[in-house]
Amino acid sequence: MWIAIGLELALAGCAAARGPRMPVTPSALTEGYAPTSMCRGCHDKIVAQHLKSSHEMSFTNPTFQAQYRKDLLPKAEKDVDLSAEARACIACHEPITYATKGPLVIPLEAVNPEMNGVTCDVCHTITGYRAPRPQNGNYIIVPNAQKLGPFKEESNWHHAYSELHSKSEICAVCHEAVNHHGFQIKATFTEWQESVFAQQGVECQDCHMNVDGFLTAGKPRFSSGKAASMTIGSSPERARLYTHQFPGAHSKTQVEGAIELSIKATPMAASQSRTMMIEVTVDNSRTGHSMPSGSADLRLLWLEVAAQIGNSLLTLPAGAAESEVTTDSISHSIAGYGNFDTWLVGPEIPKGSRVYRAIFADAKGQATLNSYDAVSKLFDNRLKSAEKRKESYQLTIPEDARGDFSIEATLKYLPYSSIFTDRLGLPRPEAVIVAQKKIELHSR
Repeated sequence: MWIAIGLELALAGCAAARGPRMPVTPSALTEGYAPTSMCRGCHDKIVAQHLKSSHEMSFTNPTFQAQYRKDLLPKAEKDVDLSAEARACIACHEPITYATKGPLVIPLEAVNPEMNGVTCDVCHTITGYRAPRPQNGNYIIVPNAQKLGPFKEESNWHHAYSELHSKSEICAVCHEAVNHHGFQIKATFTEWQESVFAQQGVECQDCHMNVDGFLTAGKPRFSSGKAASMTIGSSPERARLYTHQFPGAHSKTQVEGAIELSIKATPMAASQSRTMMIEVTVDNSRTGHSMPSGSADLRLLWLEVAAQIGNSLLTLPAGAAESEVTTDSISHSIAGYGNFDTWLVGPEIPKGSRVYRAIFADAKGQATLNSYDAVSKLFDNRLKSAEKRKESYQLTIPEDARGDFSIEATLKYLPYSSIFTDRLGLPRPEAVIVAQKKIELHSR
């Protein structure tokens, strides 16, 4: 009780310092947790960023709601273990409800709009996580008038330093997950731990909370200034201010430019003077985890390569590598629209494209787009952090071709294919061009 009262008085003081914009009443609090709107009184810029983030929409997100309601819950009614997993989904998608009521199935209309999603108070009251490893929403949150954060200075009257808030572990509590089969369905934190970025001390926040969304010359670039705007009292100047828009897999600005491409063209022997070897390097050096990551079973990243000779456009199919795995007559790293690909990759990916993805299998050994049904991984050729993957192509120049020509490589990304969205009655997502590279060549 004293925590709730103390928090109410503290927030009232913050609102008073800013002006009469935000009346604070006991009904505005949920068992000690404050809505994000209360933070706007002093942290208006940060709140504006947060309200545009996927954290804010973690529960109301149409994709989550559709898969949760149409696929997961009907199956959970017949499976006790899956039912428990379904109820626990709200730990990360609707954490205040989870903290106050425990795991349950809650209708969208039953959620208080003021307390929806991952609110400011959720992250800033996390005191730790249940051992031994952060995952599956195993955070520990304690509502309090003091808010935990990464700044060591204690000059802000309601700020308290927390080392956890400067570490990737605080992100891992929801961005690392194992389903009720014991199968790891999200491994972004693990991928980061195994990367050179972790060894260099580059945390999740250094990329996903800086002004660019990635490292510049190997370092994060942050804005500076005051985290709070107050008419009474003062807020300290910060050399580093974290953005709270959290760009990630669903953010075009985060995906564009995340990977780089280069092209090398080498003529073959004189006897094959009209044949050229093309090598495209896909460089994931800027990313601190695999690409794509997160819900890896849904994410699609693919490479298209084409040659322009005069008025003719030639699409170059990716050659099969020795390490590829073929199942049901389809190589899982080359889109060929075989038995799996007809419903996994969708028509957005042209045949012959090099596809980087993971494929999960259910208990019957069938590929699945439902992570809660997955028990194993059929295939995974995603780009590892800092990996430079070389893809080889062979171009035979037609006898009647004249003039100079060019070769263009395009890397594209989809958070999920139209096969997935059509099944759930969702709008089809638009592919994002991650990188594009073109070279001009001269004919002999």
